[in-house]
Amino acid sequence: MRPVRRPHTRFLIINPFQPEGLSVKTVNKRDFVLGLVVCALALFVLFGILPWAVKTPKVIPNLALSPTFWPRIILVSLVGLSAFLAIQALYEGIKPRDAVQDESYEEPFDLSDFRVIPTALLMVLFCAALKPFGVVLPAIAMLLGMIVMHGRKEWPKAIGVSIATVLILYMFFRYVAKVPVPLGPLNGLL
Repeated sequence: MRPVRRPHTRFLIINPFQPEGLSVKTVNKRDFVLGLVVCALALFVLFGILPWAVKTPKVIPNLALSPTFWPRIILVSLVGLSAFLAIQALYEGIKPRDAVQDESYEEPFDLSDFRVIPTALLMVLFCAALKPFGVVLPAIAMLLGMIVMHGRKEWPKAIGVSIATVLILYMFFRYVAKVPVPLGPLNGLL
């Protein structure tokens, strides 16, 4: 079977991993369902769990130090991006195609979709490593693990991207947002 080309990736690559042998119609269904589910979960956490689980003080001198500020930014971004994925998949699904394709019924989900479970376990390990190692080292390890786990086998590039991304985020939080970041063993170096 030949891999199916996603027409919407010409403009924006959202999920560059292309499962072997899935038709465009099946990929669009999967993207649409994934976008709706992630959007609904993010909205549930944003409006249901976050206000209930996290207590915020009445007066906060620096907005970036609010315990709900960054989770809200992440959740709102997640809602927007997942809604964009669902809308884009819906648009691509109803757009007429020029050539008639041979599309038999295929399952929209396969075993590669269970990568969510090791990713969640990697996040749990990240949270467990925060106290002894700070934020920077576990974040580099987690990002490297996710890149490699999701099909990117270029180790030097994955290591470089992981280190650069985490250091840029560290510099932003430390010097722009003025949020103290626990460093663990790197305390004297950064």
